[in-house]
Amino acid sequence: MRFHSIYFIFMIMCYEGENGMSVAVLVIAHGSPDPDWRRLVEQSIASCRERLPWPVRIAYLGDRHEGSLAEQMAKLEKEGCETVVAVPLFVSGGSTHIGEIRQLLGLAPEYPLPQAVAPRPSKMRIVWCPPLEDHPLVEQIVEDRLLALSTAARRETLLLVGHGSDLAGYREHWERLLQRLAATIQRRFPLASVGYATLRPDTVTARARQLAASGTLLVLPLFISPGYFTRRAIPRRLDGIPHRYRGEAYVPHPAIGQWIVRSAQDALRSHGAS
Repeated sequence: MRFHSIYFIFMIMCYEGENGMSVAVLVIAHGSPDPDWRRLVEQSIASCRERLPWPVRIAYLGDRHEGSLAEQMAKLEKEGCETVVAVPLFVSGGSTHIGEIRQLLGLAPEYPLPQAVAPRPSKMRIVWCPPLEDHPLVEQIVEDRLLALSTAARRETLLLVGHGSDLAGYREHWERLLQRLAATIQRRFPLASVGYATLRPDTVTARARQLAASGTLLVLPLFISPGYFTRRAIPRRLDGIPHRYRGEAYVPHPAIGQWIVRSAQDALRSHGAS
């Protein structure tokens, strides 16, 4: 343990340039017109700033002001940043937004995009972090949300609801993620059944009815922050089906700040060892 601590401190010293900012962590989120959505996300990001030795910034997709990804990248480059640790605060790599972000940063997307995105020219080095997926800290969030809903697990069924995608490659990515999370929860809790559904393609109502026939239905949304999908889209599809639902998203939960810290540290440690 002491060796790893010394190595990491040494690595930090190497990344701190004599002039200007050598490394910055850029958390990239989708954004929302809902002020509560942003407030909760920014609280989670603020919670990790004291635990990282580098500046931590946030960028939003579609934001035309200084909070946009392009503007934040331009600002970091102007401040002398040499390495940007890109942390995509997204539930899954099955989002087309992940492909758009990667292409904008000059990285190849994992799956084809419906429309090409022009890369933003930059001399900065990009260190990419994977999105949340089924990281152990995500599993912790899902389990905590489940414990807040469950009262008699053996007589309950669980439905995990993700955004999903209609596009080939992205759709299968979502399916694999949801399958893994459902299997993990089923192993750890004595629930009668665990299933999953997506908004795209829309399988929520049919799957909810199926699971409700086997026990008291619990529903957990897999979304970054409370907003339209958790407050309107999912409840509308559950209308008329007996269920228990609180609509809690990934934030606010301390594990999100921990995940940002760990993602940045792991990415730079791997980058420094390469």
